Amino acid sequence: MNKKTTVLVLMMTVCAVAFARPHGGAPRAHAAPRPHAPRHHVPHRPHHHGCAGAFWTGVVGGVVGGTLVDVVTGPRVVAPAPVVVTPAPVVVTPAPVVVAAPAVQTQNVWVEGRYVDQVQPNGTVVRVWQPGHYEQRTVVVQ
Repeated sequence: MNKKTTVLVLMMTVCAVAFARPHGGAPRAHAAPRPHAPRHHVPHRPHHHGCAGAFWTGVVGGVVGGTLVDVVTGPRVVAPAPVVVTPAPVVVTPAPVVVAAPAVQTQNVWVEGRYVDQVQPNGTVVRVWQPGHYEQRTVVVQ
C-alpha cells in the first residue's frame, strides 16, 4: 500500500473508534428490566433509530479524515507540461571576400660595398671587393 492509502485506513480506524458508541441490544444481566406503560394502539410507522447519528458520524469522520490526509500527504502540485520550442534555423551567409591587389612600387635602394667570393678558372676562390651601388627593388605598399 502506498502512503496515502495507509494514512486513509489509519484515519478511518481512528474515526470509527472515536465516534463509536454503544447501541441498544440485549439487556445486561445486572440491570433490572423496565416496566412498560400500556399504550394506546398507534399504527406502525417505521423508525430508523440511530441512523441520523451514524450519518453525522460518517460526515464528521470524512471531513476529519480528509483534512488529515491532506495535511499528511501535502498539497498536490500539478506541473504544466513542458513547452518545447524549436528555434528557427539561423542562416549565415558569409560576407564576400574582397581581395585588393597590393600596390607595388619600384624603388632605388643603395647597397653597401662588401667582399664577394669569386671562383677563378682554375678553381681557386678569391675574395674581391665589390663597391656600393644602387639596385631597383619592388616594394609592396599597403
